[in-house]
Amino acid sequence: MRDLARRVWIVTLASLLIFVVYEIAKTLLFPNLSIVSSHVITVLVVAVMTFFVSRYALGRYAQALAEIHRQTAITEETNRLLAGVLATMREGVVIVDSQMRVALVNAAAASIFKLPAEDVGMPIDRRSTATVSEHGGEKPGTVAGLAGSAPSTRAYRLTDVTRDPAVNAAFRRVIADKTPVELRVEMAGREHRSFQLNVAALGTDLAVGVFFDISQMERLERVRREFFANLSHELRTPLTAMLACSETLITGAIDDPANRRKFLETLHRHATRMSELISDISDLSAIESGQVVLSLEPVRLRPVVTDVIAFFESQEGGSITVSTSVPDNILVQADRTRLDQILFNLIENAVKFNRPGGSVTVSAEQHDQLVTVSIEDTGAGIAASDLPRVFERLYRGDKSRSRKTEGTGLGLAIVKHLVHAHGGELSVVSELGHGSRFSFTISAAAQTAELAG
Repeated sequence: MRDLARRVWIVTLASLLIFVVYEIAKTLLFPNLSIVSSHVITVLVVAVMTFFVSRYALGRYAQALAEIHRQTAITEETNRLLAGVLATMREGVVIVDSQMRVALVNAAAASIFKLPAEDVGMPIDRRSTATVSEHGGEKPGTVAGLAGSAPSTRAYRLTDVTRDPAVNAAFRRVIADKTPVELRVEMAGREHRSFQLNVAALGTDLAVGVFFDISQMERLERVRREFFANLSHELRTPLTAMLACSETLITGAIDDPANRRKFLETLHRHATRMSELISDISDLSAIESGQVVLSLEPVRLRPVVTDVIAFFESQEGGSITVSTSVPDNILVQADRTRLDQILFNLIENAVKFNRPGGSVTVSAEQHDQLVTVSIEDTGAGIAASDLPRVFERLYRGDKSRSRKTEGTGLGLAIVKHLVHAHGGELSVVSELGHGSRFSFTISAAAQTAELAG
């Protein structure tokens, strides 16, 4: 618009100069021209010059107006796209001005800081709206976004959104120094969440902060560290026993017929345990990476359960009672080998952590196209704090109890992935001192289908 005004002024001055030159020339060239004729000619010249100057100014104004409309359309489209991007971002975005007032938040940031939904994705009015007191005065310093009633005039300060001094200090530093800041922050609430906060300058008086949720990443990293720590422990125990037995045999016990067999049996037992651990790790890795392909077919559930129960009855010698209440007519769509592996691991877990003389019950119910299989034991149960982690690799809740039982610690992790591969869900219900019930769902097969096994 300034360029338009400058151009119009130049054209107007040029027209005025032309008119002065015209008047001088007219006076010099036509000195005997009557006053009436002179005025008529002057009016005509002025009218023509005004017409051309006005036409030029209106033309320039129309071009400027068209450019303004074009820029407005581009801005609106950009804002629409930006709003769409901000709305779909999982990261929280907060923009703060030089007065530490929140200028814009997206949906993720509003969820993090528990802000009203009407403020999401739109610039927040920066006017500080005071709250009127009961005596008619105003309460200074009241933030309308938290205490006011009109959403359109809400104005948040960053200190009203979060009391974390590290977050506020990061934004102040960026606004003052224009240097990016990165830090890790934690948000306390019903769920403990950790964020990687990146703050950078945005223009001359704004700062933008992006909150990356790293809670899941930290949890996975913690699980990974615990897995390797548990794995080294599980390998160290049999290796130590094997080294002790082999050293004893080397130093002379091999010539002692009374103890030689005992040491060899110990070596064999721990070598078998290591072999099972390595086999389970390889199996779990193949399942997690998707290398295991299921061969789904209709399978009658009861015979599979009966075969697994028969194995444990022969191993336990009657110390643990394993019974079944699976209807004979239930058919499931499953990989027979992997279904056997699921049931074996769950029943083995129920038997292993049961009390002497306890019992294990395997039951199944069909609801429409879904079959729910449950394995319930009378063992010591699982603490509530351990329930969310029982399906993690090598996780053992009760350390003192786990030392009394041998196993790889990968059975439940394998079960979880195999159940999910079948399209089912796995759950556990347990109370410390009152046993546990593990349940999984699996798709039912049509009764008219050809049976396997």
